Amino acid sequence: MTKLPSDAEMTKLFVLGQLNNREIAELYGVTPQAVNKRFQKLGLERRPFANDANAEIAKVWKVEATQEAGSHHAMFSIQSLRLWLRLRLGDRELSERQRRDAMNFEKRVRDKGVVLAYDPEKREKPFSWEPREPRDDRLVVRYPKEKGTPPLAELTRFVLPDVPVD
Repeated sequence: MTKLPSDAEMTKLFVLGQLNNREIAELYGVTPQAVNKRFQKLGLERRPFANDANAEIAKVWKVEATQEAGSHHAMFSIQSLRLWLRLRLGDRELSERQRRDAMNFEKRVRDKGVVLAYDPEKREKPFSWEPREPRDDRLVVRYPKEKGTPPLAELTRFVLPDVPVD
């Protein structure tokens, strides 16, 4: 297995953006994870909006993330929420399909008067659409009861905007 190049060369590869992590890994005979780890070490992120969306979700729920099939973090509901957050954060790299999924997430919340709830104890179907309750206020997600009153000032990204996101 060949080693990755110097930090300066890795930074150059990142900034040029001509190769993705998989292609860089193939070029140097390493795994894509090794490339990603090196970029992280250098403080370079390819997915800042996805990372920001995940950080926002972590304010509400501790979503199970494993490499196994059926991992909660990979389920469609949470992916749709993540896309909606990325759209709200201004991610211009979303594909047309991703934008559509994000807008459909919001449309469902608006049209059906529901919020997305997460119960990690329900192994097979941990996400559900629940009717909006007064305690949900304008959030698109159900804040866990055991955490108390939702700190709305910290959850502004989850507040349903007055005008639909486009």
